Amino acid sequence: MDQIFERLDRLFKSWVAPEAEETVFGGRRSTGDPDLDDAMSELDDFLDRDRTAAEARERERLAREARARAQSSSSGRPAGPPQALVAAYSTLGLAYGAPFPQVKAAYKKLLMQHHPDRNGGSAESQKRATELTAKINAAYQRIETWTTTGKLPEEG
Repeated sequence: MDQIFERLDRLFKSWVAPEAEETVFGGRRSTGDPDLDDAMSELDDFLDRDRTAAEARERERLAREARARAQSSSSGRPAGPPQALVAAYSTLGLAYGAPFPQVKAAYKKLLMQHHPDRNGGSAESQKRATELTAKINAAYQRIETWTTTGKLPEEG
């Protein structure tokens, strides 16, 4: 038990007494306790290794992003969302990136409003309603496919 108190005494004196001998070891003050110094050194090594690994992962991520940017710019594709997807959102009267429940609600509302059975007064109005309903359905299907698979449906 005396050994513990002696170590605590040395440790306390090294922290409190400014006139105590300070030895700089690896950019850090020595505490006077060799076990604590070893533990701190081991912790520093571990954290440095972890920091080095994190820096390597960050460099790798930045390199992947740079390659993707270079590939997209060299392929002639514009950066950003596909235009067909932006058009689908605007067909439903929404801004690009609206949450899917909001997309579904807008789809149902527009379908109820423009359904051919509700606009069957004349053949021409029914034809317009059928075309508009087809556009609304196509826009919803495009957004739904994009949301679930991350790809746009193939136009056929």
